[in-house]
Amino acid sequence: MITLPDQFIKTITDIHKEIGEIWLENFNDLCNRCEIRWNMKILSPFELSYNFVAPILINGQKNAVIKLAVPNEEFNSEVEALRQFKNKDFVKVIDFDLNEGILILEQLLPGDTLATIENEQEAMGIAIKVMKNLWKAAPKSTKIPTIFSREKSLSRIVEKFPKGLGPISKEMLLDAFDIFKEMNRTQSTKYLLHGDLHHYNILKAGEKSWKVIDPKGLIGEREYDIIQFLLNNLEGKDISMTLENRIELLVKELNLNKERVLLWGYSHAVLSTCWSLEDEGTYNEFFFQAISIFKDLHTKFY
Repeated sequence: MITLPDQFIKTITDIHKEIGEIWLENFNDLCNRCEIRWNMKILSPFELSYNFVAPILINGQKNAVIKLAVPNEEFNSEVEALRQFKNKDFVKVIDFDLNEGILILEQLLPGDTLATIENEQEAMGIAIKVMKNLWKAAPKSTKIPTIFSREKSLSRIVEKFPKGLGPISKEMLLDAFDIFKEMNRTQSTKYLLHGDLHHYNILKAGEKSWKVIDPKGLIGEREYDIIQFLLNNLEGKDISMTLENRIELLVKELNLNKERVLLWGYSHAVLSTCWSLEDEGTYNEFFFQAISIFKDLHTKFY
């Protein structure tokens, strides 16, 4: 029997309500069925956030990871994105069951995240190499959401919080919403994006190899997909200088539109801060500080 952490239980019930409670009640039965179906043994989980993730033994071999989620559209998009990307820079899918919310993946070893690389220049070099091989043309037929879904999310927040939300003022909300609408309207070539690309979703998979995990799956332009990376792993750094340096390097190496990066950066940082305030009642200080940095950089250059 696996004992789940209290915080994980709270997260599941907060997000998924009654469906989440039922999933939790049946969790150990789900684990038992997985162990029988794939002849596996589920080991102690990794640190849990929104899904249950743990290393497993299949046929006695420690070579895989299981991810168990409350079945939902976001999980389905992740599985479809993993199957669509399907290249050497992505974690490999071994098996899955959408109805049960089960995903079995190769285990990446040693599994250190890109955030463990303290040298910013070295980390950026690895990230750029990964990103150059990451994006591919958007599939013609797919259920993966587009960036328009993020605009709709911000529209809902504007309607729900007409006077602003926490430190996000009414003016910032409306400004970000207007930018989202214009950016979506004027998008160029659309790609299959990761949707949550950052230092903690790029893992070491061998001596000189790095692979990407946990795509949300999103359709849109590449400029949007680097924003979450820009906002992460800023602890102990000069945030303004780090952001500007990262933007310059990514724009140059990946041939991106700098103005669109800055506009997406501003509007997404607002949206991401609002998400945190809604879900947890708090927010990431770096994300919030980045809002004004993106705006100042846009004013400086445009």
